[in-house]
Amino acid sequence: MPDDSAPSTSPASHEATVASLAAQAQTAPHVVNRLYDQEMSAMQAEAKAKNFISIIAGRRVKDRLSALKPKNRETPGDCQVK
Repeated sequence: MPDDSAPSTSPASHEATVASLAAQAQTAPHVVNRLYDQEMSAMQAEAKAKNFISIIAGRRVKDRLSALKPKNRETPGDCQVK
């Protein structure tokens, strides 16, 4: 039986995901990294099966960045992250 308590991503995978999301959203990597860390922490605290947390966290970050993107411009500019 797989160990569901193991971390779901390696540091290299985490960095690659953040870089990819930052490029797609045309947003600073430090902003994306903060959002990704928030999503990962929240999901790891709640999830019983941790195999796909990084995939779901990435999707949630992408959704959050899309919500922050101004509707009338191409780039999100300075996004406020709480």
